[in-house]
Amino acid sequence: MPSQEKKPVNWRAWLVGILSALVLIVALQNSQEVSFEVLFASFKAPLIVIILLAAAIGMLIGYIAPLVRRHRHEERRQLQKD
Repeated sequence: MPSQEKKPVNWRAWLVGILSALVLIVALQNSQEVSFEVLFASFKAPLIVIILLAAAIGMLIGYIAPLVRRHRHEERRQLQKD
């Protein structure tokens, strides 16, 4: 009888999916218009837009930061070889 290997669970994909669903639920429940300030400017926008924009900025930072860190680490390693 052949052994059945279990596929490892991709926890990162599950976590991203659950967190994305939670952000979407919170955003959809908060559609009232609010005012907010960025530096010296004041704006009015639906809260759903602000929540989704903040989540998108957070995802972008979470994606770019490790890339920058890895690049710096590789540069240091290359300089040590030379």
